[in-house]
Amino acid sequence: MTTETLDKSKALARTIFASTIGTVVEWYDFILYATAAALIFNHLFFPQFDPTTGILASFATYAVGFLVRPIGGIVFGWMGDRIGRKPVLMLTLIMMGVSTTLVGCLPTYETIGIWAPVLLLLLRVVQGLGAGAEYAGAVVMAGEVAGTRRGLFASLPAAAVDVATILASGVFALFTLLPEDDFNSWGWRIPFLASGLVLFLGIYIRQRVPESPEFLQVKEERRDTKLPVVQVLRQHPRTMLAAMGANLAPNLSYVFQTFTLAYATSKLGFAREIVLTGVMLSSAFGAVMCVVFGALSDRVGRVPVMAIGAGVAAVYSLFYFHMLGAGTPWTAVLLIILGHAIGARSSFGVQPAFYCDIFPTEVRYSAIAFAREVTGALLIGPLPLLATTLVEWYGSPWPVAIITAVYCLITLVSVLSVDRARRLDAEAAKAQANSMGAAGTARVRKETKAGDFGHLGFKE
Repeated sequence: MTTETLDKSKALARTIFASTIGTVVEWYDFILYATAAALIFNHLFFPQFDPTTGILASFATYAVGFLVRPIGGIVFGWMGDRIGRKPVLMLTLIMMGVSTTLVGCLPTYETIGIWAPVLLLLLRVVQGLGAGAEYAGAVVMAGEVAGTRRGLFASLPAAAVDVATILASGVFALFTLLPEDDFNSWGWRIPFLASGLVLFLGIYIRQRVPESPEFLQVKEERRDTKLPVVQVLRQHPRTMLAAMGANLAPNLSYVFQTFTLAYATSKLGFAREIVLTGVMLSSAFGAVMCVVFGALSDRVGRVPVMAIGAGVAAVYSLFYFHMLGAGTPWTAVLLIILGHAIGARSSFGVQPAFYCDIFPTEVRYSAIAFAREVTGALLIGPLPLLATTLVEWYGSPWPVAIITAVYCLITLVSVLSVDRARRLDAEAAKAQANSMGAAGTARVRKETKAGDFGHLGFKE
């Protein structure tokens, strides 16, 4: 092995590791909040409500984090496509870590009244702004250095989400073993305060990583100042629509984990320790399956893997809640594992490479952040809140099962249509170029150049 090859291998390893550890920090913070929202925040910050309304209020603050994520995605995505991937990833990592640590310092409603949920909401907003660009940046960094093994290496940040879930759920489950009074007074705070320690590790690792070589290649060519998200919406509207639809099934862990955690403990009466165990085990299997499906997509294509996964998840979701209610707590553990590790992760593990393939380098950060965060704000973040409300209204989880199946079918159609979408975008750009003359042709060709579609699974 030559010195140059060895240096490239070391740079690849550092970049992938930095992307992965940063994602662990981000999603530890985000999932820790989701777990606390499902189990404890209704008692601490919304005690003036009855238990069900308290859970709804708690999930509402959880959903706010998703509602502001598109703003973070647009702003920090612009910075990432203009200034660089690395400085933005450092900034968003700090925002996530600091806001989560401060949640652990908050006084409760019993101490300061209405200001407790107000401060909780403000910290959730900061957390959401940082999260809006953190994962997209990690995916872009991993995908841009991965070469021909993009499916494998870009799946590692996706797998890191499950590692973070294990950490967040495991730490939280550990402290639930405390006596009830101790857990409610100080035990719940420790997992949030621990985020500060992980933050320092993430900063140390990320500051040692070089900038993305693909970004450096296009950075010198840029002369325009418009928002990349405006450019991508104008030049790649159909591709963006397909990318947004492809973000639904990969995020159904918010049903199979977050909502199930609240539903199984509050409605089915299952012990929260057992359900948390199910969440942790499903995440362990999910992390492995992300990498397996990501590597598989390098061989057979992104679209076949994502489409089959979404189809299987659609069928499974229709039977999931019926089997959940008819079984035992340990049957629920198995059901959560299957729903998450196979149903959601078969598409989630491939999604990073899929996104990197369909968007060009100069707008990739903004495009991925926009596609993920807008659908997250509108359709994913409110899902636990919507699901809880529907169960209360109808006295049955069937509406949730139907919504979950519809989300999967939208993803199935979206990934199958992405090739046609990008071809229509290219034809529209060509027609625009012809009407603009030679100078316009050169500019539009540069703005609409595609990524590497060799692994999508289509015949060119």
